[in-house]
Amino acid sequence: MILSMKILTLNCWGTNGPAERLPVLEAALRGTLVDLLLLQETPPGLPEKLSGNTRLTAPDAGLSIISRFPAESYEILTYAAQSPTEKIARELLLVRLKTDGGPFWAATTHLSWRPEEEPIRLAQMEELVSRAERLSGPVLVGGDFNAAPDQHSIRRLAAAGWRDLFAEREPNEAGITWDNRNPFIQGHSVRFPDRRIDLLFLRRRGSEALRVAAAEVVFDQAGPEGLHPSDHYGVTARLSAAR
Repeated sequence: MILSMKILTLNCWGTNGPAERLPVLEAALRGTLVDLLLLQETPPGLPEKLSGNTRLTAPDAGLSIISRFPAESYEILTYAAQSPTEKIARELLLVRLKTDGGPFWAATTHLSWRPEEEPIRLAQMEELVSRAERLSGPVLVGGDFNAAPDQHSIRRLAAAGWRDLFAEREPNEAGITWDNRNPFIQGHSVRFPDRRIDLLFLRRRGSEALRVAAAEVVFDQAGPEGLHPSDHYGVTARLSAAR
């Protein structure tokens, strides 16, 4: 079983915002020292600047996975459920990693964003759950789900036997990742309340021997340049073998 693995999920906000934000984003990701990066809205060229034995992208959806563990196989699932209002493809990037504890499945995704499209998010989640059911061993998914834990789409994942890693480790913390105090959100044309929508889930079946050793929200403070890395905050979790 894996002795230790640190994971980060982050919506990178593409190339939006001031140009000087991108070096801040790159520096933040370089400084995390994680074993597995699950990215959404990845700026072009960013994965090549980050170290890892695995660098995978789903360019139509802006998804990336960078890991120190080598990939044994990967696939891109394009959801059948797509928003008629969006030009971006909504997909799941899934990889089987070779780790010191055996094979480990990891995925990143970015679900439809409009508040009224919760039925579409729920349908996308059903496809995610269905695909994962055919996999053996630990399966982890991280991403920008555009839904808070109390919404139907996220509750569907919990009902299917997935562990919300941040909530499991920090049950009394809000863990806000969409924060209206972030200056980059101030300029958005559509406003949302503060929410925890950037999530890490581990399927319970196959992960019984893994515990959440730590979990936290990161990149919630501006750097020395006075800039945040993104309009989202990131979430990290550390898994370790249960004792």
